[in-house]
Amino acid sequence: MPFAAKGHFLRQPLSALETRFERKPDLKHPRPPLWLMLTAVFISLPLLLPFLYLIFRSYEVGLERSIELLWRPRMAELLLNTLYLMVGVTAVAVTVGTVCAFLLERCRFWGKPFFQTTVALPLCIPAFVSCFTWISLTFRMEGLFGTIAILSLSYAPLAYLPVAAALKRLDRSLQEVSLSLGKSPVQTFWFAVFPQLKPAIGSSILLIALHMLVEFGAVAILNYQTFTTAIFQEYDMSFDNNTAALLSAVLMLICFIVVGGEMLFRGKAKLFHSGKGVIRPYPVKTLTGWQQAAAVLFLTALFAVSIGVPVGTLAYWLVEGNSKNSLDSLSDFAEAFGNSLMMSSLGALLTVDAALPLVWCAVRYRSRFTLWLDRLPFLLHAVPGLVIALSLIYFTINYAYPLYQTFAVIIAAYFILYLPVAQTALRSPIELLPENMEKVGQSLGRGNIHIFRTLVVPAMLPGITAAFALVFLNLMKELTATLLLTPNDIKTLSTAVWSYTSDAQYAAAAPYAAMLILFSGIPVFLLKKYAFQ
Repeated sequence: MPFAAKGHFLRQPLSALETRFERKPDLKHPRPPLWLMLTAVFISLPLLLPFLYLIFRSYEVGLERSIELLWRPRMAELLLNTLYLMVGVTAVAVTVGTVCAFLLERCRFWGKPFFQTTVALPLCIPAFVSCFTWISLTFRMEGLFGTIAILSLSYAPLAYLPVAAALKRLDRSLQEVSLSLGKSPVQTFWFAVFPQLKPAIGSSILLIALHMLVEFGAVAILNYQTFTTAIFQEYDMSFDNNTAALLSAVLMLICFIVVGGEMLFRGKAKLFHSGKGVIRPYPVKTLTGWQQAAAVLFLTALFAVSIGVPVGTLAYWLVEGNSKNSLDSLSDFAEAFGNSLMMSSLGALLTVDAALPLVWCAVRYRSRFTLWLDRLPFLLHAVPGLVIALSLIYFTINYAYPLYQTFAVIIAAYFILYLPVAQTALRSPIELLPENMEKVGQSLGRGNIHIFRTLVVPAMLPGITAAFALVFLNLMKELTATLLLTPNDIKTLSTAVWSYTSDAQYAAAAPYAAMLILFSGIPVFLLKKYAFQ
């Protein structure tokens, strides 16, 4: 019985199918193994540090000063700007990413292999680089609409990748049974297909929305004021950590609402294949002449504006400009590349390893406790990287000084910042695994750890590969925490780009930006070739 937990699906009307997808969760699930629960709790403990830092610093602001700050007219303007940006970019990016996923997974047309690779390439380009390449042109892209347009192009792959992965694993039996019961194609899609896509779409909405809450470099370049720019200005101009922490606490309240909304959207259904045999994939439809033309035109335009403009502008910087002579020596360039590669690889490895038990607990042993352990990292995703870095600096200076300004602190910051990215990529593959997989292993006399290592991990290897690639891509272009936590003599590709562009030395920054884009494209290629094929 495909994607059903109980009952006889073939004997049920569609109304029973609708009820099954919306039923309340069974909170009487077996408790997770002790080793798994202890591992999940241990992983979650470091995530409490930024919360404690925010509470401590916000308390130091005082009630009177807090009220004065939060009730200023400027605060309402910043709040509305932040919400407009979050809703606008999330809606456009998820729509574009979902449309691309359906085109590239359900249709056959000319140039499809090329577009399957290029549609994910905007992940390789840092958002602040894309924004500057656009702003350097004659087009006026400043303000709300320009910011939404550019950032939607940058973050659409975060919706495309999980939705495409979910489409590859859907079983068409539900659709066929629904149509055999006399339901229309629209009803069939809404009640039989769409619920299976909710985990992927919901994760995309959550991840993109939280990205928008903490985006700084891109919105600063485009002169669009949000809560995050106000936090950075408060810290940069007055070096006031307390006020910055108070403003960050407001972002966290918004994050609570976003996380709760995503949980309602996702629903409480359990989606896995529990029948005999293999999943029957959907047939790929060959588009007609005008349909092919429309699909190719849409994807070509998307490629031109999301990849062509940034790369073309960087190429111009490499050839033209008076600042190209200030490029450092080849050894400095190689050092920056090596630092980026090492820190990104270690951070991605730690983050994926930590995300796996959290998501496994939340999916397989669903309870209020495991769900909130799974959602705790997403709450931190609404805290600016500056605040995460300051909390780690405060902790290391006061309680672990030997770790101050070491790579260990940078890796810890990467783990805190990008754990939700790994969780998003891992959730859909875990939810689609057969629930009785562990029971089969137990019937053979194997222990829980052995089953997890030899059955579960190999079965979801594509999801693990996707999670590693996505985290690695984000770490290669991470800027804020890296700037604050690395010693002054340590340079990475992203910090070099930021340093040169801040001084308007765009030609000198171009080689670093080009290497950043080029090397980040390798994981995207591997991701498309092995993880989602």
